[in-house]
Amino acid sequence: MRRAFLLAFLSLALAQATYTVAPGDTLFSIARRHGTTVEALMRLNGLSSPEIKVGQVLRLPEGGEAPSPPPPEPEALDPESPLLRTVLRYLGVPYKYGANSALALDCSAFVAQVYAELGVALPRTTKEQYRTLPPVEGPLRPGDLVFFSFGGKEVDHVGIYLGRGVFAHASSYGSRVVIESLEAPFYRKVYRGARRVMASPEPPPAPSATP
Repeated sequence: MRRAFLLAFLSLALAQATYTVAPGDTLFSIARRHGTTVEALMRLNGLSSPEIKVGQVLRLPEGGEAPSPPPPEPEALDPESPLLRTVLRYLGVPYKYGANSALALDCSAFVAQVYAELGVALPRTTKEQYRTLPPVEGPLRPGDLVFFSFGGKEVDHVGIYLGRGVFAHASSYGSRVVIESLEAPFYRKVYRGARRVMASPEPPPAPSATP
């Protein structure tokens, strides 16, 4: 039952033809995130004004041309994997810049907290995570960290790739932890690369006491 629920959840996350308005959203922020314009969203959804309501489902336009990230791995993350189950527990947690708690967190804190629960220690900030982890060569794998630059050349945002083109992140635009498509036009434009998290080696067993 749980497996079926998780598969259904990922299937919904993959559907990028629509978007459900969340608290704090504006038509401008939604348009920017999905690489379109307020006018295009209004026209596609038959809106007479840019006012929107929480829970409202908006149709999204087809994606435009943009540089593509590396081709994703065809296999999705196992719905029973510890990584995905940990990520799902954080969905909906509010985003707050600089925060690092169960009540609110930012993008790098989300990534670090998820991996901390899995026994892997990561640097706290996005830039440190990008600098210290090995780059991904070839297709992305579930668990890889994907990096973006919203403000210029330097990386300033990070998420966790889940497989089949979707990733989880603490979104400043969505104001919460969400799962979104890496192929969405906005993210394709600001994508800057991926890094692979290597599991911490097991510590050697303690020497037995000499009788």
